[in-house]
Amino acid sequence: MGRRIRVYEPNRVYSAVIRCVDRQFLLRPDHDRKNPLLAAGCPPLALDDSNDLTPRPSVIDVIGVAAARAQQLYPIEIHWVEANINHLTVGFSADADHLANIPEFFRTMNSYVAVKINVKLVRDGHVFSGPYRATPCLDEMSAEQQLLYCLTNPVKDGLVETVAESPFFTCFRALARGGALRFWRINWKAYDLAGAARKKSHRPKDYLEWYELELSPLPEQAKWPEHRRQTWIRAQVRDIEQAVRDEFRAVGRRAMGAAAQFRVDPRSRPLEPKDAGPQPLCHASNAEDRREYRRAWQEVVRAHRAASIDYRLGYWEREFPEGTFRPPITAMYQPPRL
Repeated sequence: MGRRIRVYEPNRVYSAVIRCVDRQFLLRPDHDRKNPLLAAGCPPLALDDSNDLTPRPSVIDVIGVAAARAQQLYPIEIHWVEANINHLTVGFSADADHLANIPEFFRTMNSYVAVKINVKLVRDGHVFSGPYRATPCLDEMSAEQQLLYCLTNPVKDGLVETVAESPFFTCFRALARGGALRFWRINWKAYDLAGAARKKSHRPKDYLEWYELELSPLPEQAKWPEHRRQTWIRAQVRDIEQAVRDEFRAVGRRAMGAAAQFRVDPRSRPLEPKDAGPQPLCHASNAEDRREYRRAWQEVVRAHRAASIDYRLGYWEREFPEGTFRPPITAMYQPPRL
């Protein structure tokens, strides 16, 4: 079965999932407990410009700078970015002028994360098992449910007891308390072009760049004052955490805890992996909206299929349904006749 076509609507909230290959624990935390932006073992003063120490990024910094840099290059609205031990989730939306930025955003973010994780683990090959799977949220309630689901996923998986203690990348603190999400990277390309180690008058740290991930509230919550959004996030997460604790207590189960996540082998995988079910067509709070969306989506698929056939036959100016993308054109190599 082919990949589902990408259909994006302006200002619609989407929830995307990107899973690690074979569900390996490649996003295992490795940061310094006192400075989450530095890898464990990296001197705490490595980000201080007054010394020549070259800082080493943590997994948290890698994910943060990947999302922030991709957002800077290909602007879209980011509502959340959350990591578990073997997958990422991103909530996003875009207006009509920026729909084309969505694939470029994910291509840029995923590529950066994959390269840096492979460098960290001294490995080759794919980091993610496939393209991101983005599912639309048809109403504000379903968007809120997805936000809370992604925020509390490590708690529900029994990895930590509370979201606040999660050692994975999370936007919870910024959403619940405010504050900036700033991350750093060294521009090694600029360093190499300037002469790299052959030029003794500069250091890798001279090419250190800072990026800030801009979070946008959900469309309906944008009307709320900031303190109300923060109170709502804290209260909802607290209720979910309590419900999970009660559920675990009833079956005699306990969360692993944050410290245990640092000891996990990043190349291991779940002993009892969950079966990957089919991607839902949409998230909605009522069945009628889902049925209506399915009917509209099927019409778009038929129109896109007809446009794709014409386009591949050489009708290059063929118009496609709004929010969809042209298929790639494969060029066949023909050796010259002798």
